Amino acid sequence: MSDLENVPPRGRHPQDPAGTQPRYDPEALLPADPLPDDVVVDADVVDEREEARGDLLPARRHAGGAAEPVAPARHSTYAPRFHFLTGALVAIGLAALAGLVAFVLAPSGGSSDDGVNWSAWRPSTNGTPGAQQIADHVGSQYKLPDGRQIVNVGVTGLEIQGVPLAVAVRQDPAQGGNIKVFDDSGIIFHLCGLGPSCAIATGKASTKRGLLLRREALELALYSFRYLGDVHQVVVFMPPAKGKTPSQALFFREGDVAQELDRPLTASLSPRVPSVSNVTVSPDAPLVNQITAAKTFNFSLTGDQTSQRGFIVLDPPTDPAASGSTSSGSSSSGSTGSGSSSSSSSGSGSGSGSSTGTTTGSTSGG
Repeated sequence: MSDLENVPPRGRHPQDPAGTQPRYDPEALLPADPLPDDVVVDADVVDEREEARGDLLPARRHAGGAAEPVAPARHSTYAPRFHFLTGALVAIGLAALAGLVAFVLAPSGGSSDDGVNWSAWRPSTNGTPGAQQIADHVGSQYKLPDGRQIVNVGVTGLEIQGVPLAVAVRQDPAQGGNIKVFDDSGIIFHLCGLGPSCAIATGKASTKRGLLLRREALELALYSFRYLGDVHQVVVFMPPAKGKTPSQALFFREGDVAQELDRPLTASLSPRVPSVSNVTVSPDAPLVNQITAAKTFNFSLTGDQTSQRGFIVLDPPTDPAASGSTSSGSSSSGSTGSGSSSSSSSGSGSGSGSSTGTTTGSTSGG
């Protein structure tokens, strides 16, 4: 038998000088007799204790255990302003992103295009090859009533048989008769029909057909100024009437059509090229007549006796009404020069009679 069996229960616990052992017997805390299972604690006692302590929970409960509804949070009076500013910032960010995407995806153009889509078509090169591309593109758009191309468009530099040419414009005597020479770099377009002396072989001469040819000359000049950076003046030799020789030309300088070069081509000329029958009622007819009537001259060629160059001499029409009348839509500027000092023996097609010149002026190439 162990010695601990003779020790009373209280003496079995060693002394606890440090106070780590409990001073009471844990078994003494248990009830002597267990509670029966059918005993229920009165809930009112718990409620009385809660009322004595006070409600320590954030939501006070009512009868039935339902929590008291919590009042909604108060909105700041500045919330609409923050919402507006947030929306504005989002919109600005989206606009900037869209602009960046458009800039990245935009096709790159040459320096002469300045990033503006001036026309749906453009030449792929500069110089005379680029001018020939313009001539082929524009020339193929202008048709006779039977559907065939009205004229062939040839291209040369401002020279003839290797001799450089300058343009000499002579004023009307009533305006002083002065001569102004333009020797900037430029190009010459030749509108040539398939008849003798570049006359249009088929169809009847008319002022409507002449206006259509002037529209073609204007379009050639606009394309050249826009895409050929070294071209600052354009001369367009017009086809003569049947039985005549070429004697009329249109002369454009870049500054003359600055407004048309700053806006898309379709803002000046209709995208659809008119026909001979409806050219006078085309939306661009007034603009075409306004620009080209003032730029139509009678031309002759002469050499400079003091230098190794020649001149394209441009004289104003002797019958201004032939080129300036909007209603008539004439194709040239009037009669050819007669007896002018600039019409030398080397001139090509300068007429000698005013009646002949007037006929050519009103129906040239028509």
